[in-house]
Amino acid sequence: MTHPVANPVIPLNRPEILESDIELVVDTLRRGTLSVGPCLLEFEQLVAERTRRSFGVGVSSGAIAIEIALRALGIGPGDEVLVPAFGYSGMPNSVLNVGARPVFVDVDPMSLNMDPESAAKRIGKKTKAMLAALTFGNPAQFPELIALCSRMEIPMVENASEALGTTYGADNAGRWGRVACLGFWSNRQVTTGEGGMLVTHDDTLAAACRALRHQGRVDRMSFSGQPRDIGAILEHIAIGGYDARMTESAAALGCGQIRRLDSTIERRQAVATAYVRRLAANPDIVLPTIPEGSSVSWANFVIRLSTRYTCDDRDAIIGVLHRQDIGAANYYPATSLLPQVRSVMGTEPGQFPVAESAAARTIALPFFNDMTEEEVNIVCDVLEMALNRTGGTHRA
Repeated sequence: MTHPVANPVIPLNRPEILESDIELVVDTLRRGTLSVGPCLLEFEQLVAERTRRSFGVGVSSGAIAIEIALRALGIGPGDEVLVPAFGYSGMPNSVLNVGARPVFVDVDPMSLNMDPESAAKRIGKKTKAMLAALTFGNPAQFPELIALCSRMEIPMVENASEALGTTYGADNAGRWGRVACLGFWSNRQVTTGEGGMLVTHDDTLAAACRALRHQGRVDRMSFSGQPRDIGAILEHIAIGGYDARMTESAAALGCGQIRRLDSTIERRQAVATAYVRRLAANPDIVLPTIPEGSSVSWANFVIRLSTRYTCDDRDAIIGVLHRQDIGAANYYPATSLLPQVRSVMGTEPGQFPVAESAAARTIALPFFNDMTEEEVNIVCDVLEMALNRTGGTHRA
């Protein structure tokens, strides 16, 4: 009697950590400089150069980068910030954490980025900023959004967490906002495990971000060229802040990762192309729609199911993938319907129909640098089997 051979586990993501990365991290441990050292300064410079900005400020996460950006812009109680109604929960959370009010904006039905026409209608007298995300790394609508911000004289906080290396014409992710926020989670093109960064051209804003990541403290050396490990004279400014510095070991890992970013993007593009080639003919799957003239760096690969599938159907399909040892996840949510948002804002279902429909039907599929075409085919085989088995059976 023969038994079928089980497929190996195909994870949702798998960070690529090379021996050279490990050596960089171990070197920081041997040196004994664990916070705000030469690796962090180098990583900040490398990211700033890659995004074509003047300053980089490394922090402990992409979410805290957003919150620090808002604080550095002076946003607080009584202010309103435009936020996409579909996306990362850290966006409305950050607005609420600084005491401001998130004003939700529905998204474009293809890119799932903030819809510019809807955004224009939501701007009011209390609007102090737009927090706009390149959803899944897609730069669509960003020229229109930054034009709207310029016309209405409000700053954009650009959430480019998933988009390092993405380009659109002559522009690139990280250059649209007055300040842009990046994240380096384990599924990203450049990962430090956790960690984030703010990039900007504004030296005053960069200085405020550095102070905010360090409890509002500014390091002042007692003489020029003073080594960091002999201490500093610390001055507190009237801004408060966080313990949000990026560790030296995380920055060391980031330095190794960003130096091979172009190669990483090329490999990820090959995986995305394999998925598109395999799934393009399936009428029940909506694939990522990338604007002409752009190049996406692919932090992840997220599909949507057609409208004949419900949220329960989607979750059942994810369950099938999991039982076959295949990674899958249901992101992102409709941000206006997050429990903590509803309790404060009183938002209700039906207010942002495009975002809510997308949130009920998105599936993130396995995606990582060294994913093989065979693995892509296994994922697609199981996905299509699950689609056929479910067939919209939960539909009322």
